[in-house]
Amino acid sequence: MPDSPASESESDFVCDCEESFRSACAGEPFYSEHEGKRYCVLHFPGEKSAADFDIAGRRKIENEEFDFRGVYFPGSVSFLLLNFSATANFSYATFAAEADFGPCSFNAEADFSHAIFKADAHFGLVDFSETADFSHAKFDAKAGFGNMDFNARACFKKASFSALADFRKASFKAAAEFSEATFSEISAFSDATFSADADFGVATFGGRAVFTGASFGATAEFNRATFSADAEFDFAGFNAPANFACSTFSARAFFNLATFNEEAYFTYATFRAEANFSNVTFNAKALFKNATFSDYITFAGGEDVQVFSPASSLDLQFARIEKPDRLSFHTLSLHPHWFVNADPRAFDFINVHWNNSGKAKEELELLRSKDIGSPHRLLAIACRKLAANAEDNNRYREASHFRRMAFDAERLETWHGFDVRRLNWWYWIASGYGERPFQALLVLIGILVLFGLLYTQVGFSRWEPRLASEAEVATAKKDDIGAPLKFSRALTYSSLVMTLQKPEPRPATTAAQTVVLLETILGPVQAALLALAIRRKFMR
Repeated sequence: MPDSPASESESDFVCDCEESFRSACAGEPFYSEHEGKRYCVLHFPGEKSAADFDIAGRRKIENEEFDFRGVYFPGSVSFLLLNFSATANFSYATFAAEADFGPCSFNAEADFSHAIFKADAHFGLVDFSETADFSHAKFDAKAGFGNMDFNARACFKKASFSALADFRKASFKAAAEFSEATFSEISAFSDATFSADADFGVATFGGRAVFTGASFGATAEFNRATFSADAEFDFAGFNAPANFACSTFSARAFFNLATFNEEAYFTYATFRAEANFSNVTFNAKALFKNATFSDYITFAGGEDVQVFSPASSLDLQFARIEKPDRLSFHTLSLHPHWFVNADPRAFDFINVHWNNSGKAKEELELLRSKDIGSPHRLLAIACRKLAANAEDNNRYREASHFRRMAFDAERLETWHGFDVRRLNWWYWIASGYGERPFQALLVLIGILVLFGLLYTQVGFSRWEPRLASEAEVATAKKDDIGAPLKFSRALTYSSLVMTLQKPEPRPATTAAQTVVLLETILGPVQAALLALAIRRKFMR
């Protein structure tokens, strides 16, 4: 029970509360002592008469004095339908029992910084017209902010929520600051609307973080946030950059049917459990550079959902994927250059459409636009790894496209791809790097016709009559000039040389011998390239 009031006059009494709180109890009489300090009824921190407290509190409200700094509310309080027409200051206040503020209106700034709510706090349907400051506030029980409007800045920086934090269908029309906030249990932001920047940087989510259906009209900051339980962003809409850089997802992360209309930053993020991006829509860059994946991660689309729009891209550079066979891409469109500086050999590709398949020039241009160094070599490496993946999974036609793109990337590195000094240029011309049987066949026919034409220009030994005597042999002269072949005969002769036959007549001149030698080399080589291309085309 409180001590008896002192004999001093009310005007002489000064409450022993903190000096910054004394404006809240100016004129209040002495009420009781606590631990050697003298307090008014508003700031007395121990058990006190609810009736005495209500009288003092009601008097302040009737006088429109809304300064409750450091006040200790001993029992349940209700501000139902109250209109706070001036600044309401509840900073450092302690609510020992249930506090009900809804519905009511704050037409000026509302300051609940460092306030302590030891029981349920109800702010549902409250209308904050000016700044609502809950920074460093401590909620030991349920915090109810559902269905309410924050028409100005809402600050929950470093606030602590030990039980359910209910912000369902809340409307944040100005900046929402939850940086370094701690949510020990469920944090419910489903269907909440963030019209301005939403800052959850370095926030700690100990329980389920539910942002299902939430709408972010401006930047959504979750950088360095920690999610210890399921993080649910299904159906969420991000209309400005979404920053999850350096965030940690220790449990499942769900982004099903979410929409990212601007950049989605997951750089250096850590996914220690399943991450599901099924039917998500990326309309800009999806950046997972240097991210860490420890379990299943799924990027999946559908007949009516295009996961990566034409304006979007995926960046997996230097990502650490501990179990690569659990990274799955299903029913979507991808670009080969998205896998530079990554190792996709064990990734799971199902019903994937590859944009610019076999077109190295377009992929190289896209790499250059991203300022990635050594684009030719990196693209070649990525394509060979993709080819290995395709071949291991019996997608031979796809593997052929990737191998050809890898060779093209290397060829295009010098002289715009027309460096005839390099062997890969000739390999490309001859058979599309052993991947195009029709091209190899055309070149083979070209060799046949070309050498046939040459045989109509060089000399071959002419028919000589049989010599009957040694005298005739001695006087006979060798034919060093010969005669060219007719075109019809030349084509047949060319085909025989190409198949390593030794047709008649023999070449009579050095030029003829040189032409025959060249076809003896080039013809079989081209035939072998044709056989290789056919085998790669049809092997199963």
